[in-house]
Amino acid sequence: MKNPIKKILICEDHQIVIDGLSSIFNTQKDYKIVGYITDGNNVLSAIAEHHPDALLLDLNLPNKNGIDILKEVNPLFPHIKVIILTMYNKESIVKKVKQYGANGFLIKNCSSQDLLSALDSVFESTRFFLGKDVKCITTETDGFTEKISITLREKEIISELIAGKNVPQIAKTLFISPHTVETHKKNIFKKLNIHNSIDLVNLVNEKKLLS
Repeated sequence: MKNPIKKILICEDHQIVIDGLSSIFNTQKDYKIVGYITDGNNVLSAIAEHHPDALLLDLNLPNKNGIDILKEVNPLFPHIKVIILTMYNKESIVKKVKQYGANGFLIKNCSSQDLLSALDSVFESTRFFLGKDVKCITTETDGFTEKISITLREKEIISELIAGKNVPQIAKTLFISPHTVETHKKNIFKKLNIHNSIDLVNLVNEKKLLS
């Protein structure tokens, strides 16, 4: 079955950038531009009108900046993929937009292929997309991860493991099978890139993983 065309809303106030984006998407079969917004105050109404699948969002728009727009869009329309397209290449900004729900970050000097790769990535993966030459978020500030990637059940098992309990004891406490506990344990270690319970204790204390 053919995948539906993804609708893109452009939030950008420079006509030369809009024209460049138009030329890129006019040749694409998987993506279609459904609107252009040049004023930050009009983004929410444009979303309600066009029902886009993704926003290409500049950070520097008249009347309302991209970060404030992102703060509004993400809670109301969590299904919309938001890719920041900006000239501001600072790690602190990358961290902030990620915190407020952006799905990717590109610098405006990126190639058309970089842009299309970013869109493909955010629709196919939950990973945050960083364009070429973007100031990388460090492991420390990135949330090493993403606390959101640790499920409630995994947190329960982590808590039991750092308390010194073994697999049978955890299974009894949580009313699940030892096999299920072992599976969760393996997934936790793989996800956190650790190899034993000592590493887990150190990581929990260092990153405040359960806070």
